[in-house]
Amino acid sequence: MICHVIFFITLWGFHTKLNDCHKVYYTHRADNNSLDRVMASKGMRHFCLISEQLVFFSLVATAVLGAVSWQPTNGIFMSAFLIVLPLESMAHGLFHELGNCLGGTCVGYAVVIPTNFCSPDGQPTLLPPEHVQELNLRSTGMLNAIQRFFAYHMIETYGCDYSTSGLTFDTLHSKIKSFLELRTADGPRHDTYILYYSGHSHGTGEWALAGGDALRLDTLLEWWREKNSTFCSRLIIVLDCENSQPWVKEVRKVNDQYVAVQGAEMARVVDIEEADPPQLGDFTRQWVEYNCNPDSNISWSEKGRTVKAMYGVSKRWSDYTLHLPTGSDVAKHWMIYFPRITYPLVHLANWFCGLNLFWVCKACFRCLKRLKMSWFLPTVLDTGQGFKLVKS
Repeated sequence: MICHVIFFITLWGFHTKLNDCHKVYYTHRADNNSLDRVMASKGMRHFCLISEQLVFFSLVATAVLGAVSWQPTNGIFMSAFLIVLPLESMAHGLFHELGNCLGGTCVGYAVVIPTNFCSPDGQPTLLPPEHVQELNLRSTGMLNAIQRFFAYHMIETYGCDYSTSGLTFDTLHSKIKSFLELRTADGPRHDTYILYYSGHSHGTGEWALAGGDALRLDTLLEWWREKNSTFCSRLIIVLDCENSQPWVKEVRKVNDQYVAVQGAEMARVVDIEEADPPQLGDFTRQWVEYNCNPDSNISWSEKGRTVKAMYGVSKRWSDYTLHLPTGSDVAKHWMIYFPRITYPLVHLANWFCGLNLFWVCKACFRCLKRLKMSWFLPTVLDTGQGFKLVKS
């Protein structure tokens, strides 16, 4: 009886979340957002994975009860059994398919510091007055492009900071740490965190900050490990700056986290008669257009490009899988949707479905994927969030 109460409560909760997704979908229909993208952004995948475990036990209870009290000559029993069992099977199949095909949640934060010149001590300085208007137009274009990217892929936006005078290390530290602490409305951390930066950088890839400070990749990864130590989210860093190549190379040495760096390389020598010299913002505009316009004809492997793309991923990147519900996630889900009397069954469902019976096969498959990613890095890497990392 308790199993079937859980089944009906689960369906009711699914109906409520689906209605919320429909409202958002119809509100953003003009943006050509698909329903599955809206459902992914609202954490429907997490809900379905937990619901799949709970409905499974309801399905098993129905099958066991039917086998124990089998009455082939009782028309009411046979009718009820043949109605309830297919309904629960369909519900289990629905939650299973949605849990497998929907993407994870994603949150993004952008930093734009439009300083193209640098003083001898390495500190970014303001542009001359005659270039201010051009700079403002280009910077506004970058902000609009990255906001379009966040909106198109239903990425929750933490903020887009724009500063012509630069950001101090302490200010950026506080902002990024707050960003890395963000969680979904259901409680768990987001599956993917996207950090975008456009501005001046040193030859080693460090971000040039106000006051002569700099942000190194090691420092950023240290902050990430501090916030992600007990979880398996991934961090994607998108750089539109002159010296992104050192970070792209350095991230390939990271062994304990899921981190990727998408960077750009601008041509040093350009024939002005054939093409305009590349500037900051050109890569952002092209990369966003490539990821937000299915009909885009941008070719990153085209010869003679003034702006080339490059990316690097950590050694364990190919092992990444979207977050699976943990015991604490199931407990929070139970506290939100179910009465206290059902908790023992919820706990049992989480234990049973958490058993990994094919760990040997999965370990071998992970090794093969790591070798493939290390030896044959794809030109276009699908992140599973609707956008791609690219290299020329």
